[in-house]
Amino acid sequence: MKAKKLLALGLAGTMAAMCFAGCGSSASSLAPASSAGSAAQQGSGETNWPERGISLVVPFAAGGDTDYYARLYAKYLEEELGQTVTVVNTEGSGGTVGAQTVADAEPDGYTILFYHTGNLYANKMLGVSELDQNSFEIACIGEVDDTNTLCVRSSLRIDNAEDFIEAAKAEPDKYSCAVTISGFSYYTLCQLEDASGMSLNPVDAGGASAMIPALLGDQVDAGINSYGVFKQYVEDGSIIPLLTYGEERSEYFPDVPTAKELGYDCSAARAYFFGLPKGTDPAIAQKLSDAVEKIQENEEYTTNVSETYCVTPQFKPYGEALSYMDEIWAEMEPYTEIMNQ
Repeated sequence: MKAKKLLALGLAGTMAAMCFAGCGSSASSLAPASSAGSAAQQGSGETNWPERGISLVVPFAAGGDTDYYARLYAKYLEEELGQTVTVVNTEGSGGTVGAQTVADAEPDGYTILFYHTGNLYANKMLGVSELDQNSFEIACIGEVDDTNTLCVRSSLRIDNAEDFIEAAKAEPDKYSCAVTISGFSYYTLCQLEDASGMSLNPVDAGGASAMIPALLGDQVDAGINSYGVFKQYVEDGSIIPLLTYGEERSEYFPDVPTAKELGYDCSAARAYFFGLPKGTDPAIAQKLSDAVEKIQENEEYTTNVSETYCVTPQFKPYGEALSYMDEIWAEMEPYTEIMNQ
């Protein structure tokens, strides 16, 4: 995975000062088993679940976007389900440690994973993990974020994507780009490099906690993450957004062009999902899905999400969420070879 030019980013001291946190097989086993006929999605039935407190596992450190969404959901799920919902941050290996914890848990509905397809799939593509959407009982999808944005430090004195890409093509590997190597941001970098013909020098920042200070301190030239991560620094002019990976321009930052409108055939979205251990009663998954759907109708909730991360909540219910995740996998999986070069 471009190991010959991969840099490590030593920013432990700076990371502690920042409020952000990362959010973040063999080729023969990459294609997941078909999920279209999952027996678990054939009905709901009745259940007394939950009868005690629930652990909502976030496989990253506290403070990032995944953690933010999970804690917001936990607040409203307590109201909908009538039980305490405790967010448990279990970080490690780009999300794999926490995800595996849930995959190995008792299928009783009291240990739930809140994760996103970006790192789940990137980890599988890089051989970090064997986990995929078929490793869990997917209850529903609560958010879909297509706001990943390529930004540069303002001191680089480049303010548009065309100039940056041309400069990067003229001098391959000169410009550094902070990403999470085992995560979604590295996938989106590889996608843009393949589409544009440029070559950047990827710097493994781990997450926003290192990416932001690296950009502000002129330690890297560029970075890729959700627009909401960069928002306040874009507003004060210290970070410049060049392009975003949405299919269309965002209503929250309409001045930033999409990669596609600039002529680069790439777009990317990650789905934030609720996953239960395989073997969980489908009635529990359905009840959780119904509760999340009610939260999506809460104006206070939707306002918090849109104002904080520039995302309009999108809901995919039980019975549809897994198929949507299959579609995202089908879009990402072809880049496996490129990511491992």
